[in-house]
Amino acid sequence: MADGPLLQVKALAKHFDIRSGRFGKAVLKAVDGIDVTLQRGESLGLVGESGSGKSTVARLVTGLHRPTAGEILFDGVPVPAVGTRDRHRLGRDIQMVFQDPHSSLNPRKTIFGSIAEPLTIHEGLRGSRLRARVEELLETVQLDRRFMYRFPHELSGGQKQRVCIARAVALNPKLLVLDEPTSALDVSVQAQILEFLRELQGRLDLTYLFISHNLAVVRHVCSNVAVMYMGRIVEAGPTDDVFDKPRHPYTEVLLASVPEAVARQEQSPALGGDIPSPIALPPGCPFNPRCPKKIGAICEEAEPALAVRPDRRVVACHLTETAR
Repeated sequence: MADGPLLQVKALAKHFDIRSGRFGKAVLKAVDGIDVTLQRGESLGLVGESGSGKSTVARLVTGLHRPTAGEILFDGVPVPAVGTRDRHRLGRDIQMVFQDPHSSLNPRKTIFGSIAEPLTIHEGLRGSRLRARVEELLETVQLDRRFMYRFPHELSGGQKQRVCIARAVALNPKLLVLDEPTSALDVSVQAQILEFLRELQGRLDLTYLFISHNLAVVRHVCSNVAVMYMGRIVEAGPTDDVFDKPRHPYTEVLLASVPEAVARQEQSPALGGDIPSPIALPPGCPFNPRCPKKIGAICEEAEPALAVRPDRRVVACHLTETAR
């Protein structure tokens, strides 16, 4: 399937049954019917507030969660759940880098042991061949081989995240899912890791699904962006287009909260209302209780469809429908 998209997400949903109140049960719709297409070599940023469903998408794509509905195709083949033989094989092609490098590494294993593990399991490497490959991977992430026999507590946060990246790329994956990979790091270290990820993508021909709440980070790394709100995608398109001229009121609010915009004292639309409960979403557009540009009853009664607009942007908003 080398000619088609690398990743296709179709009507993907993940609902969790939870207890609500003393005796009742409710359904939390963490992801509620999203479509995403990721081309080879692309870097797609998935952005939104905490609780918007971004990390759940990451775990669905990597097979850590089973979807409630919809499908995920990787190279045209459905992504199976973790624990199956097919998912074990697919682990070579899809790898994930988590938010916190401190908890991602086993404190009782040396750096050599952490990086060597997937190579031993999947490729059967041993002895000098294994050592040579680990040294090569450390060089790839710009760490000296003297780090091999150190333990995680002996490394800085940025060095640990480089080790996590080395482990993730050890099997030459096609897709790297990065879930807030720099948010636990100091600002100066964030910049180094982001620049390194950009350089690594070109060198290893990687495709990125980049999960973040930090819009400045996404603009630096990603060619395309999708904005999530309450489990749904509300806007998507080329990163520069979305950031320079947002079409959805929620995207406008997010962008106005970026420090650069605040420093320029740009006027931002005021949010009204409270964040709705994910187990009791309002009828109509989920954003309507907070939307500063609500245009009437239609916003409260009908959920807007995610559709391609005349400028080729993908937006789910009644306001853009009336502007056609």
